[in-house]
Amino acid sequence: MADDGWYEDGETDREAARARRVAWIGMSVVTCLFGVVVLTVAAVALVVVVALGYAMAVMD
Repeated sequence: MADDGWYEDGETDREAARARRVAWIGMSVVTCLFGVVVLTVAAVALVVVVALGYAMAVMD
């Protein structure tokens, strides 16, 4: 292999492994945030439905 400094001691392999770890962590964070948003929307919808049900029951 040419000695041009591009590949030394598996540096490229380490950088690729690090890039995969960073990408995996990034996707985990995005997935977690998406889950938080979905659960928040579901909780708000549940509160609205219960409040409307209560208001309709009281109005009778």
